[in-house]
Amino acid sequence: MPAPSERFADGIATLGRQVEKKITVRLSNEIVTLLSSQLYQSPLKAIEELVVNSYDAEASQCQLFVPQPSGGPPAVLVYDDGVGMDADGLSDLWLVGRSRKRDAEVDVRAKRKQIGKFGIGKLATYAIANRITYVSRCGEEILGVSCNFGRFKEEPHGIAPVVLPVIKIDPWKSLLAAQVLGRTCERAGVDLGALLEPGPTRSWTLVLLEDLKQAIQLGRLRWVLSSAMPLQADFRLTLNGNVIGSSKESIPTAAKFDVTAIAPKRLQAVNKETEEDWHVDNGKLVSTSFPAGVSGIVSVAEKSLHIGKSGDLGRSHGFFVKVRGRLINEEDALFGLAPLSFQTFNRFRAELNVDDLDDILTAQREGVGESLQKEKVLQLLEELFYEGRDRYEEWRRKQDDEAKRKKEHERTYVPMRLVEEPIADVLSIPTVGDEGGAEADESWFYLDVGEDDDLGGLVAALNAGERTKRYRYRYTRTGRTSRLVQFSPREATFYLNRDHDLVVEYSDEQRCQELLESMATAEALLEVYLREHGMRAHVVGQLLERRDALLRGLANETRTSVAALASFLRESADDQHDLEVALVSASRGLGFVAKHISGSGEPDGIGRFRDYPDGEKKITLEAKSSADTPTLGHLDFAGLREHMTGHKAHGCLLVAPSYPGVTRGEHASAADRAKENRVSCWSVEQLARVVSAVESRHIGAKQVLDIVLKSFSPGDVTAAVDRLLEKPTWEHRVLYREIVRSLHRLEGRLEDMARTVEHVAVDVSANPEFAKVKQADVEEALRDLAAGSQGALAIRRGRIMTNVSLEELERRVAALTGNGGVPRGLGTFRDRIVD
Repeated sequence: MPAPSERFADGIATLGRQVEKKITVRLSNEIVTLLSSQLYQSPLKAIEELVVNSYDAEASQCQLFVPQPSGGPPAVLVYDDGVGMDADGLSDLWLVGRSRKRDAEVDVRAKRKQIGKFGIGKLATYAIANRITYVSRCGEEILGVSCNFGRFKEEPHGIAPVVLPVIKIDPWKSLLAAQVLGRTCERAGVDLGALLEPGPTRSWTLVLLEDLKQAIQLGRLRWVLSSAMPLQADFRLTLNGNVIGSSKESIPTAAKFDVTAIAPKRLQAVNKETEEDWHVDNGKLVSTSFPAGVSGIVSVAEKSLHIGKSGDLGRSHGFFVKVRGRLINEEDALFGLAPLSFQTFNRFRAELNVDDLDDILTAQREGVGESLQKEKVLQLLEELFYEGRDRYEEWRRKQDDEAKRKKEHERTYVPMRLVEEPIADVLSIPTVGDEGGAEADESWFYLDVGEDDDLGGLVAALNAGERTKRYRYRYTRTGRTSRLVQFSPREATFYLNRDHDLVVEYSDEQRCQELLESMATAEALLEVYLREHGMRAHVVGQLLERRDALLRGLANETRTSVAALASFLRESADDQHDLEVALVSASRGLGFVAKHISGSGEPDGIGRFRDYPDGEKKITLEAKSSADTPTLGHLDFAGLREHMTGHKAHGCLLVAPSYPGVTRGEHASAADRAKENRVSCWSVEQLARVVSAVESRHIGAKQVLDIVLKSFSPGDVTAAVDRLLEKPTWEHRVLYREIVRSLHRLEGRLEDMARTVEHVAVDVSANPEFAKVKQADVEEALRDLAAGSQGALAIRRGRIMTNVSLEELERRVAALTGNGGVPRGLGTFRDRIVD
C-alpha cells in the first residue's frame, strides 16, 4: 500500500479550498460491500461501469489507464470529455437507488439514450480500490471530491454518516504538481496541461482509483470493453494508449451493396407501392418526393451484430437514418417498420442519408412524424432489407454448396451457424443472475458455461471459424425432476439426465438413443436460438419448462421400455393408483395380456397368458401401496382370494413395498396367509428387477407365471426371483456384445482357417466375466445373432460365415446388442466413441 504522501486522494485538500457544499453519505460498510462485491463481482465490470458513466455524460472520448505488474503508477485512471459536474453534480454521485446523470447539462447535448439506472457506479469501484477521487471541470470551475471506503462504519444504533468535503481547486495549475495524477494521466495519453487551458465551454471528468485491491487482467479487460463498444464513430475509447474498437469490426461481411445497386424488380415494387418513379441519379435513388435522393450502404454480417453490452451503449444493427448528417432514429432500429426476419435483421446494417425528411422532423422527440413521405421511405427501406436478406441467403447457399463438395469425412452436416456461432452470440449478451435452479429464472436453463472469468476465451474459440471439438453425449443421474440435458459448450458435451422420463423411455435401444441425443441437442440449442432472437431470459425459461413438462407427459403416454416400466414401479410404491397402473403396465412388459380393472370388490387387474397346449392361464393383479410396510388388515388376503375365485383365476400376483413380519421368515402371519390363499407376495423392487431383465435375460410370462403359481410367501418369492436372475451370471445382451468383439479380435488371425463356434467360445471365455461360459451358450447366442442379422451372419455345421463387414454386422444386430456401431453415414458433429 502506498504511503499517504503518494496518494492523490490524501493531497487533494491542499490544492484549494472547501466550498460551502458538503456531501453527506449515509451508507454502511455492509451496504458498500453488498453493492460493490455482489452486484459487481468482477473488477472488470466496475471499470465497464465507469465507461458507461462517460458515455452517459455525452463524452466523445474516454481514456483509461490500468497499471500492470511490470510497473507504472499504482492507480487506475478514467478520463472523459463529457459533461462535467458542479457541486450539485458531485453530490448526485452518491445518491444510491437513482441517478440524475447531470440532467440539465446532459439534456442540452443529449444525442444518446441514458444507460445508468441505479447510480451505483462509484460504489462498484469498491471491488477494485479502497479510494476513489473525482476531479471535474464544468465551465470555469474545477471541483474535486475523494472518498475512502474504509470510513463507512456501522454503529450500534444506526449508520454513521460520512461527510465528503468538495474542494474547489485554485489555482488550476496546482494539479500539475500532483505527481500520481500527472504520471497516471501521461500513461493514459491524457494531456493534463491542455485540460487546464481556459475556455468557458470546456468540460471533463477524471476518476482516480487508488489503494488497488487486486491486479486487473489487461487482456480480459480489453475483451470486455471491445464487447461493450458499438459500431459507431462518436465515442472513442482507449486503454493504456491503445484504441479499443468494437469487437464487431472483426466480423466478416457476407453481403454489401450500395443502395443504388438494389435489384430492378425491387425498385419496381417500390415504384408501384409509392406511385413514384424511383431511379438512380448521380449516385442516389431519387423520386419526385425525394429530389435530394437517398444514398448509403447496406451490409449483412456473417454473424449477429445484436450482441454484447454494446447494445446498451448504442446499437450496431438495423437502419441508421441520417438527415443532414444527424442520426434521427437512435432507439428505433426498425425505423417504424413491422418486425422483420430477425436472423437476418440482427446481422443487418443500413447507413442511409435521407435529407428530404428534414421538413417533417419532430423537433422535441427528434423523430419522424407520421406522414405520407415517411410511408414512402418505409417502402424503400423494406425492399432494401429484403435485398440484403436475399444476398445473405445467396451467400449462405454458396457456403453450403462448398461444404457439399468436401469428402465424406470432412463434411459438416451440422454447420457452425446452428451451434457454435449462436452460442458465441448469446454468451456475449450480459445476463442477470448466475445461479441455476429448477424454476425459470434469468440464468441459463440448459447451458453450463462454467466460470465467467474465461468467457472471452470461450467466445473466441466458438468463433474460431472451424469446429475444433466433436460433441459427446454422457449420461448422468441428477434426479427425476431435474432437467433433461445440461450442455457444456466448453467441454463440447451434452450431459443427459438418466433419471428423466424421456431418457428412461428411449435410451435402451441404439437407434432410439441416437434420436434421443439429436433431440436433446436441438432442445439445448433452442434456448440459444430464443435468446439470440432477443427473447427475455425469464420468458425463455418459462417456455422451456412448459416444453419439458410436455416431453415428460408424452414419454409417460407411450411408456413401453422395460427400463421405464421398472422406474415407474419403483416411483409408485406409495401411490395406490399409480402402483395399480404400474403393475398392469409391468405385466404387459412381462408378456401378459393385461387389463386394469380396479373398483370395489374387484382386483386391480387381470393378466392372461396362453400356454400351448395347456390353454390360457389367468392371474389377478393386486397392488398394495404404502409409504411404510402395509398391515395384515390392509393386505386382506381373504379378499384377494375372493377376487381369484370370482374371476376363475389360477393365481394372484400381489405387489407391495414390503410385508409385515418378513424378518421372522416363514413363521410370520403374512407368509402363512399367503400360502393358505395361494397369493404370490412380490415386493415392488423384486418385480422391478425382473421387469428390467426381461429383454437382456430373455425372461417371459411363462417363467413369471411359474413363480406366481408355485411360490407364495415373501420368502418363497424372494428365493424364486433370485434363482430366476441368478443364471446365467451374464446378460444375453452382454454376451452378444462380447461375441461381436470376439469376431473383431479374431479378424486377421489364422487367415487359412474358417471361423468356428469353438474359436469364438475359447476367445470369449478368456474374459473373466465369461470364465464359466459353455460352448453351448456361445453357440446359442451366435444363432440368435445370425437370426437377427438380416443375412449378415450364418452358422452352418459349427462354422461361422459373415457375408458383410463386421462394422455392417454390428449395425444389423444393434437390436440385440444395443450398440449400433459406426453409422453408415459419417459426419463431423458427433464424437463416435461409444460412451
